[in-house]
Amino acid sequence: MSVYPGTIIDELRQGEVKELFSVKTGIDKHPTNSVQVTLTGFSGDQQAETFHGGEERAILHYDSAHYASLASRFPGSGSLFVPGGFGENLVTSGMNESNICVGDIVRAGTAILQVTQPRQPCFKLNHRFKQPTLSRFVQDNGKTGWFYRVLKEGTIHAGDPIEVIVRAWPQWSIAQILHYLYTETDNLAVTGQLAKLEPLGNEVKSVFQRRLDNNDVEDWGGRLSGRSGGLEMRIINIVDEFKGIKRFILSRVDDGALPEYSAGAHIILQLPNGLSRAYSLCESWAENEYHIAVNHAPNSRGGSQYLHQTARPGDILTVSEPANCFSMARDKHHIFIAAGIGITPFIPMIEEALAREETFELHYCVSDVGSFAFRPQLEKYVEHVLIYSLDNPLDINQLLDTHARGTHVYTCGSPAFVQRVRESASHWHADYVHFENFAAEEQSGESAFVVTVRETGQKIQVEPQETMLHALRNHGIQLESACETGVCGKCRVDYDGEVDHRDSVLSQSERKSCMTPCVSRAKQAELTISLPKVNP
Repeated sequence: MSVYPGTIIDELRQGEVKELFSVKTGIDKHPTNSVQVTLTGFSGDQQAETFHGGEERAILHYDSAHYASLASRFPGSGSLFVPGGFGENLVTSGMNESNICVGDIVRAGTAILQVTQPRQPCFKLNHRFKQPTLSRFVQDNGKTGWFYRVLKEGTIHAGDPIEVIVRAWPQWSIAQILHYLYTETDNLAVTGQLAKLEPLGNEVKSVFQRRLDNNDVEDWGGRLSGRSGGLEMRIINIVDEFKGIKRFILSRVDDGALPEYSAGAHIILQLPNGLSRAYSLCESWAENEYHIAVNHAPNSRGGSQYLHQTARPGDILTVSEPANCFSMARDKHHIFIAAGIGITPFIPMIEEALAREETFELHYCVSDVGSFAFRPQLEKYVEHVLIYSLDNPLDINQLLDTHARGTHVYTCGSPAFVQRVRESASHWHADYVHFENFAAEEQSGESAFVVTVRETGQKIQVEPQETMLHALRNHGIQLESACETGVCGKCRVDYDGEVDHRDSVLSQSERKSCMTPCVSRAKQAELTISLPKVNP
């Protein structure tokens, strides 16, 4: 017996990936009389990115009644709001986000489907309908459409009935999910329920789980606008650079020239799983491509794991413009000291030094002197490159024992490695020592401490294995952040007390009054911070 009987499938639509508005997309679909339904959707229907489609986003359904209201709201694009405009596979009238629930089991033709999650609109809708705010409007007003997983493969014909035959979660309409996903984002009780809601798609469940873990809310601006202070970039190639390391080559979706940068710069990727991660640019600037190399960290918090296991050529990411907290000084000689994936910023640094007729030497610590990342590039500079391993370790103290005038030392690697170099160069003037960690520092034997927020008077306990940023967010203090590894400085705050600085961005003078709570900690039992002033 059906729960929602009598609705007819007006259209079935499928299509191929095309280049529209300078973006590859599968949004332009054409009507068809019948389709074979497989576990991944309509047979022959194509998607431009791997995170579009898949078993939990196999089929997209949209209420055609929305088009009339959208045409009224955006009259300048009224003629474009016609069935199929949102790239849906199923076109019906009357089934909508308010009366369809997550987990609903639906019969369509001989196929059995289950509702998984709302569609998350993106900037392509803005281009499609020539309205720069459309994607945000449909998100905020519950006109997104929804996805199905396929429980039973079958055949669907245009004109077939479509009906809800089982409704086990009537409290969780698509509209309700959208409300807690984008509007009432601070309801922790509901967030906890949705993170465990069995039929909800893992993509959306992971968003709610991350909010519980980090007490933070995502910035969806890049997805909605195609800008959000960043660049919309497509992965045009993925290369196996070395064991566990992949090179990702990115270009702008609009084919425009890329912002210039100097050696040592990094970019921040906003990933579809809600995370933001910073990566060094590993090639000198070219106007049409950015190159990054990503090591698959065994204890990944989601960044390298996503890029290695999920990302594919053709995927589109929002990327920050390059920033440089590790730039080269202009002087006579440069000593580069790298470990593992910390080699990446030094590839363009070498080229920059040569271009400016400055001398350099590279000391590279690897697992195997006969096989290491970026070997082909480094073999060009064999007279200036020394390779070390556990069998032939680098004596950092001896290397940096004497500071010759006009010489700078640069190091990048794990926090522990960078700290060893800094300690060996402690007798050098700070202006001649440059460093960057490729990950947040983790130390055993950390101590808990209390941070006092000057503006609110709150006293917040920071546990030994917890970052100060996480503790602040868990108590309702929202700070902007990006890399969360101490390389961008976006979360910086002023402080009173003693701080164990573990960032790679603040200068020695800045550290006298500022700290980065994403990685740095108090040296003593208590610390006071002042929050950044918010512009009205």
